[in-house]
Amino acid sequence: MNKLNFALIGRGKWGKNYERTLQEIPGISLQTIITASSGNLGSALQNPDISCVVIATPPKTHFPLAKVTLEAGKHVLLEKPMAENLKEAEELKKIVGNSDRIFMVGFQYLFNDYIGYLKKEIRAGTFGKIKNLIYEHLQSPPRKDANAFWDAAPHPLSIFQFIFSPKKIREVFREQKKLDGFGLKDYAKATIQFDHGPLLDITTSWSGKEKVRKLTIQGEKITAVLDETKDDKKLTLIANSNGEVTIPPINAGEPLKNEVEHFIDCIQNQKIPVTNVNFGYLNTQWLEEISVNL
Repeated sequence: MNKLNFALIGRGKWGKNYERTLQEIPGISLQTIITASSGNLGSALQNPDISCVVIATPPKTHFPLAKVTLEAGKHVLLEKPMAENLKEAEELKKIVGNSDRIFMVGFQYLFNDYIGYLKKEIRAGTFGKIKNLIYEHLQSPPRKDANAFWDAAPHPLSIFQFIFSPKKIREVFREQKKLDGFGLKDYAKATIQFDHGPLLDITTSWSGKEKVRKLTIQGEKITAVLDETKDDKKLTLIANSNGEVTIPPINAGEPLKNEVEHFIDCIQNQKIPVTNVNFGYLNTQWLEEISVNL
């Protein structure tokens, strides 16, 4: 099978992670990195030897870059969120529908092996009926290109979508606060009831006494806590009756590497990505609907 040649658009904090990952995976080649100052986007898109493009740029650039890249006949892995609004997401969905290229949105959490384990056990009924999912994303550097909710909320929404497959939102309870030294949109909390599945509670903030990246899944029998700030024992299971539950060994790889390898597999074997354009569209729709007045 021919080696896949990649271009990477964006070399910011997250773009550098893609750069490292693309250089570590055997059988592919990172041919070029495109930045705002390099001015080499046109030559990369016109290069017939480059067939795959990863876009890791600010959200406001996602739609125009994905559009021009797909129209150049490249396979695209686009960082979340897929678009800044539903109008852009609808247009991108049409472009992908008229293309024979693989298009995938980078929801890294879904390629976290702990999330895969939790989905399997929830679907098997191990935890009993799930009461709610609670996601906390606190203390992170303020961004100029997205508010706290749009920055963090795609993660829990994608996890919920991945596990429970709801189709629409029935009700949303919203809360926002003004924090000292931060803007009006730097703290947001939303509790969402979907047409299928338990309650989803999301809290996002640039502020906080300590960095928090925590997912709690409360079931009738077992509560699961996934704490991404821990170096070890990231996942804890607690039986609601008699304490901690032993977790079978989980060979947890790096989520970003798992994500890129899934993208490569979809290209090489003409598979539909788990996080395809329809998945990304629904995530954008929910973001827009939930963030009204936030």
